[in-house]
Amino acid sequence: MAYPLQPSRGGLRMRRHVNTARSRRRDDILIAGGMLVIGLVLYAVGAFQLGTGPSSTPAGVRVALLVAIAAADTFRSTYPAAALTVGAVLTAIDLALGPTVPVWLVLSDLVYAAVLYGRPRVSRAVCYSTGAAVVVLTAAAYVGWQDGRAAAAAGIVLALFFTTPVWWALAIRRHQEVAAAERARAESMRALAEADRAAAVAHERNRMARDLHDVIASHLSAIAIQSAAALSRGTTGTDPTLDNVLTAIRAGSVAALDEMRSMIDLLRAESDPDDPGAPLRLSDLDMLIVGARAAGSAVEASVATNPDTLTSVVDHATYRIAQESITNAVKHAPRQKISITIQQDADAVRLRVHNPIPRGPGDEPSAASGGQGLRNMTERAQLLGGRLHAGATQDGWIVDSVLPLESRGASE
Repeated sequence: MAYPLQPSRGGLRMRRHVNTARSRRRDDILIAGGMLVIGLVLYAVGAFQLGTGPSSTPAGVRVALLVAIAAADTFRSTYPAAALTVGAVLTAIDLALGPTVPVWLVLSDLVYAAVLYGRPRVSRAVCYSTGAAVVVLTAAAYVGWQDGRAAAAAGIVLALFFTTPVWWALAIRRHQEVAAAERARAESMRALAEADRAAAVAHERNRMARDLHDVIASHLSAIAIQSAAALSRGTTGTDPTLDNVLTAIRAGSVAALDEMRSMIDLLRAESDPDDPGAPLRLSDLDMLIVGARAAGSAVEASVATNPDTLTSVVDHATYRIAQESITNAVKHAPRQKISITIQQDADAVRLRVHNPIPRGPGDEPSAASGGQGLRNMTERAQLLGGRLHAGATQDGWIVDSVLPLESRGASE
């Protein structure tokens, strides 16, 4: 069954941005068209003059100016600064010919759009420019009319004409910025919630692993030990039924303990990047050998084990010890011969990794590292009831480990 692909958050955000731009462009055209219709109506009824005297400018010139500034108004939100600049030039021409209401109405809308949609620097510049324009136009009115009252009245009208769209645009812009900040805060809270959820899941996985290890695994180990003790007390053969039951209990508890340890490894895999979800085994040793040879080391390996009789825990632990040993050899003894011997006895798996240590004249062999890697190998062996020795010899460095085939639950 095919499931539809879910769009990513970035794709949804891009689609929303494109839809918003198209909607604004459509609104700009509608607003500019409305301004043009209103202006044409005012010209038709003769209610367009802002001055006191009749205008001698031909109607065709007035309509051409109105159409030009209305065309600039179609870019009010996409290019607000450029649209306002063009509109200011056309308004200056209209002022020289005799100011008219339709042109100045479109100019007020351009001022509003520049403050609302322009960048912060453009918005501030428009606010300062409109204030300066009010002062300059009021002074020009006083100089031209030589009438203080008339100039003051003109200044008040100009202040109201310009400050109203500026104030309204600033209020809307502030609300938009607050909404954007709230959205960003909500996104941050969502990310924090996701991180908390992931941490809670990891904590729960670790808690489950600890509970399985400390409680259930210990009980299974006790069952395995006690059943083995009962079988070894010399009662074998006296009661075949009892022998079969004890043997089944022993086998079942050991198998359950093996699977329990594998489950613990899986639960801890997410928090431990060195432990993949599917534990690697000795059958994957060839990958390590190929990598070491690719690094220039000559590797000789002898592996004599029976995968069918190896538990997954012992198989995985042996692989990890071999991996760490080979890694240390390649790191501290580059391009040297590495000898690997893995042999399975009746009761244990024995691993031996040997490599020479490069040294100058008079140098004595010393520990290749002695860091976290050696401690990890030692802990792996001890957790399974085995032992591990790693150290320098006269002819190089050796790692020698013995891991029992049947993990000793008492050590758990």
